This record gives sequence, C-alpha cells and structure tokens, in this order.
Amino acid sequence: MMTFFPVPYKDELLYSVLARYHVRSGNVSIKATQKDVYGTDSITAIMDLPSHIHRIMENLPVGHHYTPEYLIANHTLYPFYAAFLPPDHAAKVKESMIGDNGGSIYNRIGLMASSIKLNQFFKFCPQCIEEEMNNLGELYWHRIHQIPGILVCPDHKTPLYDSQVPVRGYNKHDYRVAATETCKIITWESSYTDKTMEKVINITEDIKFLLSNKMESKSLDWFKEQYLSRLKELGFANVNGRVRKKELQESFLDFYGHRLLEKMQSDINNNNNWLNDMLRRNYRTTHSLRHLLFIQFLGISVSDLFNKKIDYKPFGEKPWPCLNPVASHYLSPVVTDIELKYGADSKSPIGVFKCNYCDFTYLRTGPDQEEKDKYKITKIKEFGSVWESKLKQLTKQRLSLRETARQLEVDPATVKKYAKKLDLKTSWIKRSEEGDQSINSIKQDSPVEKKEGYRREWLNLRKQYPLSSKTELRQLNNRVFTWLYRNDRDWLNRNSPKLKSIVNDNHRVDWEHRDEEIYNNVRLAVKDMLSVGKPIRITISSVGSRIGIRPLLEKHLNKLPMTKGYLNDKTESIKDFQIRRLQWAVQELKEDGQDLSLWRIYRKAGIRENFQKELQEEAIKLVIGKNDYDHGFGK
Repeated sequence: MMTFFPVPYKDELLYSVLARYHVRSGNVSIKATQKDVYGTDSITAIMDLPSHIHRIMENLPVGHHYTPEYLIANHTLYPFYAAFLPPDHAAKVKESMIGDNGGSIYNRIGLMASSIKLNQFFKFCPQCIEEEMNNLGELYWHRIHQIPGILVCPDHKTPLYDSQVPVRGYNKHDYRVAATETCKIITWESSYTDKTMEKVINITEDIKFLLSNKMESKSLDWFKEQYLSRLKELGFANVNGRVRKKELQESFLDFYGHRLLEKMQSDINNNNNWLNDMLRRNYRTTHSLRHLLFIQFLGISVSDLFNKKIDYKPFGEKPWPCLNPVASHYLSPVVTDIELKYGADSKSPIGVFKCNYCDFTYLRTGPDQEEKDKYKITKIKEFGSVWESKLKQLTKQRLSLRETARQLEVDPATVKKYAKKLDLKTSWIKRSEEGDQSINSIKQDSPVEKKEGYRREWLNLRKQYPLSSKTELRQLNNRVFTWLYRNDRDWLNRNSPKLKSIVNDNHRVDWEHRDEEIYNNVRLAVKDMLSVGKPIRITISSVGSRIGIRPLLEKHLNKLPMTKGYLNDKTESIKDFQIRRLQWAVQELKEDGQDLSLWRIYRKAGIRENFQKELQEEAIKLVIGKNDYDHGFGK
C-alpha cells in the first residue's frame, strides 16, 4: 500500500505520476513500487491506456479523493480514443481499464489493426521543460504530447521532440520519469509553412478539446451521416448520398499535402485508402486522429460534430414561400413539405415544394446561393385547385387569352392546355384565332392599312379596359404599343389615357420633431450594434437598415441636424472598423485562453491578407499593450 500519492499535475499521464512515486518512495526495486501500487509485482507499465486501476484505488492512502473515472478522464488517453467509439465499446474499454482485462483494450479500440502506431519515444516540449523546472522543480510527461500525430505543443505552438525514454521500455514493468538528462534536443525538427502550421495547430487544439471535455459517445452511423451531410453541402456527394470519391481524395490531398499526412501516419495511397474505408457503411473503427483530420478538411468544429445534427438543406430552413400568383397567401412562407431529388443532368439537388393550402407544386434546382433564390421556379409540376378555380373564373369573365395568361402569370399556351384539360368553354379561343389571322393580314397589307390595323387594336384595348392607364395598357399588349410608339407616336399620345394628376396635400413635415424621434432610435440602434458579439460596422446605411429608415437617412439627413451630428461622430471608416474587430478578436481569444499570435488574431477578426501589413502595428499594440509598445517595441 502507498503511504503517499503525488498530486497529479495538469494533463499529466498516470504513468508519469507513478514514475514520480517510484522516485520519491525511495524504492530501489521497481518490484517494490509495483507491490505498493498494485499489491503485486507483475503489472505491465502502460503509457496510454493502463489497466488494473481498481488495484491502484485499493492501495491509495487513506482519505484520498480520487475515483477510477477521474484518473481515466484526466490522466490517460481514454477521452481521445473513446470519443469516436460506439457507446458500448467505450464502456467496455473503461471497464477493462478499471479491471484486470487490459489485454482486450487495444483490440476494442482498433489500435491493433490500425496503421497508426504509438510513438517510439516519449515526446517533450523544450519550453514546457524550462517552465516546469523553474516553477515545479521537476518534469513530467504530458499526455497530449504523447498522442500520435501531435507535432507541436498546444501551449507554446513549438515543435515536440523525441526524448531518450522509449514508450515500451526494456523492462516492461518499469516507470521512467521525465528528466533533463533524457529530454535533450538531439535533432532539430523541420519547420512548416504558415498554412501547414495552422493546420497542425488546429489538429492539436481539437485533440486538446477532446481531452478536456467529456463528449457523449455516438454511434458510427452518427459520424458517417454527419460527414455525408457536409459532403453534400460541399458538392462532394449528391442528394442520394453518392460520394465523388476521386474528387474528394484529390481535394483532401491538396488541403494537407503528402508530407504532412506522412508525418501524421495518415497518407492516402493504393495500399492505405483509409478515407474511403471511413465513409463506407461498415462497423470498422477509424483512428481518432483521422476523424480530426477529416473534420478540419470539412470545416466542422469538434463541438458541432458531436452536439449539432448536420442536415443537408440545399434550400435552407422551412417554411418556404408559396409561389402561386393567384393565391391569397402568395409569397407567404407556408410551404413545409419538400422532396429532395438528384438531377442526373445538372448533377444538382432538385427540391419539389408543395403547398398544402392550394396544392400548387413547383420544382427548383439548387442549392440556393442567396435569399432571393427561394422565390425562383425552375418548373411548375402542378398548379393546384386554387389556380384552376381562378382559370375558370377568368374564362367566365370573357377576358382575352393574353389577359387571362397575364393574370395567371403563365404563357397563353399553358392557359390553352389547362382550359382543354378542364373542358372549359371559352370565348377567347375563337377571338385568338381571329387575332392571329388579323396579325397575318396586317403583315400583308399596305403601310396605311397596317397602321389602321394597329390603331384599331389599340382603340379596342382602351374600350375593353376603360379605367386602365397607359402603362397598364402597354403591359396588356406590348406588341401593339411598341409598334405605335415607334411608327405613330403622335397618334398614340393623343389616343392614350391622360396622366393622372398627383394631388399635393401640402402637409408640411415637422422635421424638428422627426429629427428628435429618429435621433433617439438611432442612438438605440448604435448601442445595440456595439453590444452584439461579432462587430458590425457603424455606417449611415447599416444604422438605417437596422431601424428600417435607410432611404430617409441617405436622402434627407441634412434636414435632421441632431441625428446627422450623432452619426458623424459614430460612423466608422474601414480602418476604424478593422481596429475594432482586432480589439474584439483579442478579447475573445483571451477569454478562450488561446495564444495571441498575429495570424490567429487576423483570422478571428476576419482581416484580409492585403490589410494585415497595414494593421500590424495596431495588432501588436493590442497584444503587448500600448504603453509597452510606445516605450519599447514601437521605438
């Protein structure tokens, strides 16, 4: 039994804690230490996923506060490997770690069959060693440093190096401490480009997230469905779930490059195409590192992968607008039913939208790129009962074919087709045929007769619609209007409806009172915009849009002196706005406990590359402080 137990350091391996116990206990023999820790001297020292933890608990000093779950979650690599295991597998692995059945752990996780192997030697960070010697007086093995594929220290963003301590030692029962004499830089690690370094750091931070947060176990199908939805969004899979494997593999290799993937034991080739294997619907587990490589490529955060269901929605969220032009709910978001299909020719998703109120059904080829796309129709599949009722009503009014088509917002051929389908008796069929004959006769008549023919058509149009304006008549028969406008304009002007006079009510606007009201609304709007999360640029247009009076502010600001003065003081230039974004980014990164590297600040703030050099001085001031910059760095 142990008379004391070293307090584990943050992110310290349980292996490392036991190694420090061996040194402090004064035991000459490792077997004596094994007896203290396990009550037996035949337990193998395992770095990543140790077993027999229940024995450790039985031999801890009286009054300890540790539990097997605490040690496993905080001082082993279990959270990293278990994150991508099915719930029942993860539970059995933990059970094996607590109990004496350690031989089954690697098989359950899939490490025995994986092409990713454990590091040969314990790894260390030179800066961590320096800080630990200064602050603690001793070193310890960090668990995140030992994960295969981790190339940099998450705290210092510097390369990790091999120590001289093998992960699987010559004596399988021995625990080796981290020490300055065994943690020396023998060969320098090669440097990476900025883009590669960014990817390496992102992978490291994702692993750190898995180690620090207890993620709810998901089934293998959950991950495959998440990936497939995202692949559809990115165009690597069609609506039916067929993955364009060649395009996906090429893009994945372009994203990482063979050199980085080789470093992470995850290159893709004919002998090892783990990417294809991971997307197949089978029950083989994939190494956690490769899941993280894939989600970074897909642009999914670890948190969203586990907690947010990714649904492929090429047409956005429901409800969608009904596009039946004769329905009372036209353009209202009332459509909740959608059927997704795959366009074999266009290789694009096709949405079939059906309105439950009027049965109007239309197709749209996607995906939608902007808000206005939801009001487009690729094809009408079914007009529905409301539209057909409107057609029956219009035929009874004895309107012309063209006017009927205009009100129904279809072409005349469609009107004819559905009138025949519904067996409607119409007056415009005969009139249309006569109109076609008259048009043909006009083309063959003399210029004078041709002119008289167009004049008659215009006068008949006026007689048929006596209350319509000139513009409305033009929309009813643009062919006749255009010919008369080009060839008989004076006559057209004399025989068209007069312009309706605009009544001027001469009501004067109380601009002083309006200025006071708008000033208060503008102040509230600016306050709201400054208090939201990610910064929004303060401009006259953005403030006006926020309170719904943008045209008024843009056209009549000179009549609102109080509002104008306030906006002149609050509106931002592009550079002012960029500096505010930098300030916000620095604050966010500090709160998240992340490193304040310039590239990270620029990325968080969304600063484009062509502006970064110009803003470098401001960014450095925010990191080191303005006074320190002015009195030191700035000079």
